[in-house]
Amino acid sequence: MPYRLLALDLDNTLLNAQGEISPGNRRAIQAAQAKGVAVTLATGRMYRSARVFAQDLGVVIPLITYNGALIKDNAGHIYLDRPVPLSAAAMALQVAREHDIHVNLFVRDELYTDREDDWTERYRRFSRVEPHLVRRLEDYLTEPPNKVLFMGHPEEISRVRPVLAERLGDSARLTTSSPRFIEIIHPQVSKRSGLEYLLDTLGIRAEEMVVVGDNYNALE
Repeated sequence: MPYRLLALDLDNTLLNAQGEISPGNRRAIQAAQAKGVAVTLATGRMYRSARVFAQDLGVVIPLITYNGALIKDNAGHIYLDRPVPLSAAAMALQVAREHDIHVNLFVRDELYTDREDDWTERYRRFSRVEPHLVRRLEDYLTEPPNKVLFMGHPEEISRVRPVLAERLGDSARLTTSSPRFIEIIHPQVSKRSGLEYLLDTLGIRAEEMVVVGDNYNALE
């Protein structure tokens, strides 16, 4: 049975250590596209960050971003938008304050942070998106966000994760693409659910899809 869809994670899969598409990966994707295989990205990254690579590769079908919470195409049409419940996001910010953890807030695909530190610079380089540096993140939590992201050293993340899980309960889902991240998303979304939605939208069967990923959140 011929494959009709190739879904790729970005980090440590499509992209190399320099955050670039390697020549070998580019050739393989172009070969798949030449055979009529549709290509998409399935990533935990924000849409603005993923879209740069999608445009570079000529991806025309919807992108799965924020670990399945936002499915949107290059023209800006939104197919699915499931943000974090407002109460869960507010609780996450409170936990971050209590534990002095760096936190990024994503609202309407804009990135907000309240500190300029090494984590801010790392994420700036990683995502190629300039964050809004603000005094209080709570002031920008005026609607349910796409995602809340905790960043820290692995021991800090390991320490705060059980606290966050207990406080949030089933009001949000915790996932990760790195031992230095905790990603807080809508409780009913994942890359898997995003791919299932896309398959249904495109009329493609699961056995006609190939998924390539590397990190923890690709194992859902």
